[in-house]
Amino acid sequence: MSDAPTRPKPLIACFHGGGSNASIYEIQCSFLISLLADTFSLEFFEGPFTRSAGPGVLPAFEGYSPYKSWFHPETSAEDGGGFDDKGSDGLSRVLGLMEERLKQRQRDGRAKPGSKEEWVGVMGFSQGSRVVGGLLLDQQRREQTLRDTKVGTTWSGIKLRFGVCCMGGGAPMEGEVGFKMENPDTVIRIPTLHLHGLKDEYLPLGRDQLAKYYDPMTATLYEINYHHAMPWVKAESEELARRIKELYDKTKVEKSG
Repeated sequence: MSDAPTRPKPLIACFHGGGSNASIYEIQCSFLISLLADTFSLEFFEGPFTRSAGPGVLPAFEGYSPYKSWFHPETSAEDGGGFDDKGSDGLSRVLGLMEERLKQRQRDGRAKPGSKEEWVGVMGFSQGSRVVGGLLLDQQRREQTLRDTKVGTTWSGIKLRFGVCCMGGGAPMEGEVGFKMENPDTVIRIPTLHLHGLKDEYLPLGRDQLAKYYDPMTATLYEINYHHAMPWVKAESEELARRIKELYDKTKVEKSG
């Protein structure tokens, strides 16, 4: 029997929809979590701003308030900035939360001491898909800035390989790098999977998001006969899990190649 240390599972950061929260989204993803458990650890994050319950949250999650948002409910700031304790824009805040979660996993024993865990993907539902798009686009822009200034070729921070947008809609969350660039990249080329529900009342927004902000050469669409919610039908959930694993496997091959 080999004494080689077990490699830690890659991590996927998950972002809830507007008017929801991390606990609700984790419950909504519980079946998917079990289907992915042999490959990934899913970590759920919570938006900083309190707002009313979002679509489909009530009455099922009536006792799960406060409900949260990634964007301030009283402003139209596309960077997700607002009156949090650090005054940072949304992407800086989220990246900080992801870095802190790695440390927390070490402290509470979920990660083995000395293991180097890695964020490989991001998944968001509805408004959370804007966080997903923002993180991917921000990474591309940072890498482009490094190439343009000849400082390097690869962003040295969190290096995401793929994103999953579930019942999404809206523009990617903006980050400070985009505001500083003269001609910022606007199309996401990092591989993505887009889950659309044919019964989703917000389906036109999801289709618009996919067409405007994602490269058709690297974006894959998976349509299901479902409403504005994470899939719960066994076959559809299993197919979503299979496609996420397939997407990750493809990025591993590309990285090694």
